[in-house]
Amino acid sequence: MEDRKFSLKKGNPRILGVTEEEDGYNFAIAVPEGREVCLLFYEKGAPQPEKEIPLTERYQTGGVYAVCVLGLDPGCYEYNYRVDGQVTPDPCAPVLRGLGGFGVLPDPGVPHQVRGGLFPRGSGEWEECRQPQTPYEDTLIYKVHVRGYTMHKNSKVRRKGTFAGLEEKIPYFKELGITALELMPSYEFQEVMIPRDMPLKYAYKVRDKFLLNYWGYTQGYYFAPKAAYSHSEDPIREFRGLVRALHEAGIECIMEFYFPEACDPLMVLSAVRHWKIQYHVDGFHLVGRGVPERLLASDPLLSHTKLMFEGGGQGKNLAEYNEGFKQDMRKWLKSDEDSLGNALARMRRNPKDHAVVNYMANQDGFTLQDMVCFERKHNEANHEGGQDGILHDHSWNCGVEGQTRKRSIKALRERQVRNAVLMVLLSQGVPLIYGGDEFGNSQQGNNNAYCQDNEIGWVDWGRAKRFQGLTDFVKEAIAFRKRHRVLHMAQEPQGIDHRSLGYPDISYHGQRAWYGDLEPSSRQVGIMYYEGYGQESGRDGQGFIYLACNLYWEQQRLALPNIPEEMGWSVALKTCGGEEQDELQFEEDHVLVPARTIAVLVAGDEGVLQGGGGCHASLETF
Repeated sequence: MEDRKFSLKKGNPRILGVTEEEDGYNFAIAVPEGREVCLLFYEKGAPQPEKEIPLTERYQTGGVYAVCVLGLDPGCYEYNYRVDGQVTPDPCAPVLRGLGGFGVLPDPGVPHQVRGGLFPRGSGEWEECRQPQTPYEDTLIYKVHVRGYTMHKNSKVRRKGTFAGLEEKIPYFKELGITALELMPSYEFQEVMIPRDMPLKYAYKVRDKFLLNYWGYTQGYYFAPKAAYSHSEDPIREFRGLVRALHEAGIECIMEFYFPEACDPLMVLSAVRHWKIQYHVDGFHLVGRGVPERLLASDPLLSHTKLMFEGGGQGKNLAEYNEGFKQDMRKWLKSDEDSLGNALARMRRNPKDHAVVNYMANQDGFTLQDMVCFERKHNEANHEGGQDGILHDHSWNCGVEGQTRKRSIKALRERQVRNAVLMVLLSQGVPLIYGGDEFGNSQQGNNNAYCQDNEIGWVDWGRAKRFQGLTDFVKEAIAFRKRHRVLHMAQEPQGIDHRSLGYPDISYHGQRAWYGDLEPSSRQVGIMYYEGYGQESGRDGQGFIYLACNLYWEQQRLALPNIPEEMGWSVALKTCGGEEQDELQFEEDHVLVPARTIAVLVAGDEGVLQGGGGCHASLETF
């Protein structure tokens, strides 16, 4: 190394991977006992290493070898390790080069093809605007697959399937009204699924016969942004550009990580810290048996970072991904027996010690549109004999499996999707929309499109025009939720007048006011929120919101509770409409709600309740 004016010193073993030091770069790797380790350096793009540094006992601390290389120009060099003669990339490399495009296997005949790259010096202080830091109660998540969201020919972006392509969609995200974008695995992972007992040399020859792990829920190189998701040759800069653009738009960036059971807890912590420090990521959704929840939750560096687990935890920055919400709400949506009580508990649930994330559709299971079109999974394209995917998706096809020309069924499906949208957006907790559901995206009945890097797994933007009415409805519902604090409070409503404001924060009503019909046979209920509980003083909002919910297959009568005489009820949102028999009908103190309909009624000060939004221009008042 002397001819390149490099010098070496014992490194810092506490942080795995590559970290910038004041006078050089620190390289640290964990290696099993008894292995010989060398650090290889290549001139950028060179086929063979220029320098090879044996990592002797001098650089060893326990099971970690660490060396600090001084005078290294990061723009000129790439690196690998040789462990017991086998060339291997650094599992904690900040970027990997030489991987090729999505679905391409490295050539086993070129052992130095894949190698790690370095952050440029000073990159930890990259120019960034202020992070949004949106509280959980004000958060609305939109989840996407980076490649699949813009890969379709109808996506209308120039840089399809990339971080840059997502950046082109930011104006759409703002118009929709989301506050956080969640990315499915976007770090480096091997998407070609090779049988464990198959030599790489043979797999390389028959690679086109393998399925792809399109979603990316597998062990990966957790410190490196996925190069195949980068339009440019610099995935570090491109991913940072996406995060910066999202922040400028007031949108947070949340990353999803999968850690299997074998993952080292300190490596997991280092990876999460890496993305927080180097990319200013706002939150993490962490799944898999290798997630050290307590370690992450107790880390002071992450104390203001959103951490989302499958099980929640105790902490203001923690959230629970709520699979049970989807299951219980779908049962109520299709009018299952004894489903109302669980559904109401899910809508109201909002623990003090952590947040809950609610969704009606996610990557696992049917999309929102397929949920109302299919009762059976159609996973033939996965070539697993129909054995894969969720067995009980709690879906209902409204009378016909798959596509139909029957207008009545199409209208019913549209109403059911709108009902599902309101179930999510009018519940306490953090709502999540799966990207494309707002314009009827379909996976053709596949409820486990993990291997479908094609039009089954991609979001079809060609449906956006046909489902424009649904998109507009979603926008209105999001805007309505944002205007009414009582729909997204910091803690769960108690069902009593605990602040002596004259009304309980939430109440339930059936055919009689103040008496909800919650027996097993009931599928309908009126839910009333008092706006005073959405305000700190209780005096700034004196209105009411009444959710008239009827998921029964026949019209139902719901009582309207007494409110101040000067106030009248107005229809803000409704999922029914089009035919006379499908309209709401009002009596003196009751409302007749059509079958399978949710309607949102408001009463009170117009300035408080309706704000300046334009989506209520056609309010019906009575």
